Amino acid sequence: MIREHFVFLLETLDVKFTGLVGRLYAGHVVSADEAEDVSAEATLFRANEKLLSVLSRKSPQQFQLFLDALDDCGQRHVRDVITDRRPGKVVSVFTHVGVATVICVCVCARVGLCRNTLLGMSHTVLRL
Repeated sequence: MIREHFVFLLETLDVKFTGLVGRLYAGHVVSADEAEDVSAEATLFRANEKLLSVLSRKSPQQFQLFLDALDDCGQRHVRDVITDRRPGKVVSVFTHVGVATVICVCVCARVGLCRNTLLGMSHTVLRL
């Protein structure tokens, strides 16, 4: 999963200012040395790169803890992208003759993803 979304994660993760590294250390996902190495990087890009390198050598259970830590550190949008969740946020719904038009807020416009999907459908008009 890291390899598939590597560029997105490099550009989007925030390991320096959200407490993510500390959460991963507390959850025994990374060691003290690994956490220190990530935190010591001068730039966010390099810190992200270092963390992704560390995570690529972890178990599936530790990777799941990383995903949970993203939620806990205010980076649920990152988790949603790499796990292919499509939460969408419905603002209002208009109905007319058995058709519902769903208007939603884009959650991750920065990466160019359209989040106006509901139940996996890719259009804003859903037949009821």
